[in-house]
Amino acid sequence: MSIAENQYFAVLRSALWDLPVDIDGAIDWKAVMKIAEFHGNNVLLADLAARMDDNMPSTQILGRMQMAMRDNLMHHLRLRQILVSAVKLLREHNIEPVLLKGFGLALLYPNPSLRQFGDIDLFVGLKDFHEACTLLRTLPGGYNWGEEIDEGRHYNIEFGQYPMEIHRVSADIVDSKEQALYAAMEQDGLLDHPQRVDFEGLEITIPSKEFAVFFTFFHAWHHFLTTGVGWRQLSDVAMALHTYHGQINLDKLKQWLDSMHLMTPWQTFGYLMVDHLGLPAEEMPYYEPACRRRAAKLYQRIMKEGNFKRDNNYKRKKPKNRFQHKVHAFLGIFVDFFHRFGVFPSYAIREMGHAFRTGLRKNFQKK
Repeated sequence: MSIAENQYFAVLRSALWDLPVDIDGAIDWKAVMKIAEFHGNNVLLADLAARMDDNMPSTQILGRMQMAMRDNLMHHLRLRQILVSAVKLLREHNIEPVLLKGFGLALLYPNPSLRQFGDIDLFVGLKDFHEACTLLRTLPGGYNWGEEIDEGRHYNIEFGQYPMEIHRVSADIVDSKEQALYAAMEQDGLLDHPQRVDFEGLEITIPSKEFAVFFTFFHAWHHFLTTGVGWRQLSDVAMALHTYHGQINLDKLKQWLDSMHLMTPWQTFGYLMVDHLGLPAEEMPYYEPACRRRAAKLYQRIMKEGNFKRDNNYKRKKPKNRFQHKVHAFLGIFVDFFHRFGVFPSYAIREMGHAFRTGLRKNFQKK
């Protein structure tokens, strides 16, 4: 681990848990903030830097930090206005949305406005999906770029630069058996046992504690498999575990992890949350120190790929025609396979099997 990485994690731990910064010597803020921007938590670190009595950034770097904090706060306030309007409108028509992902996860942080996020995610379920989409399109400024409502797991509405996703389901699962298992978890955590919390004066529905922990990890795992996972997502999981420590039904959580074949990834990510983010080991269910070697490989992939910014030269190449696009997509499966195989070989093999079976099934249906 480089000096900059050591300093980055020391500052991040201090920001997450409100602890003194444990660093000897001067902080290389330029290098630290470069890592933080790559992993989507630079505003959280900027707030800490602005409050430090010594080891302050230079005036130039501090100015950029303050601009990032201001922009994030304005983004937060505008999204909050949209969220309040959306929730009130849906409730007027007896639809109760569940707040997912970024905006909901921000509530786990000491200062929600410091957790960076780009959009609003509202789960409404299959039954109310079409009506909810129709209603939310009537909000002032709402616009859809021509996407069909029945495409994908969610429908997008944009309010200028502020997007909202209305979810019929919270996640896409390739394997049909796992999809059925996940649907039961979703029913339990989002429809049968959700929580009600105060969100800056408005009561908001969020997932149950067990589903909040499971889904936050599952979402981070999905990012690892697709667009790259950053330390922001792992911080979210750590904050969920810390917030709900002692309140989670651990038997239910274990059942969900085992049924989705995720215990090994869970323990590997968990090792990094304890070792790098400072989550107390007693707050990490099923903590396994023996994952150290696998966690070291996972660490390298996370540092290379970052938050939504997978450092993958192959994926940056743009096909020129339809044939090249098909070949590019097909070969991309193998690129992803080898990335996964280096850390989780058995899972990579399973996913490759799913991909080929899905492809064959689609081709058979077309014929």
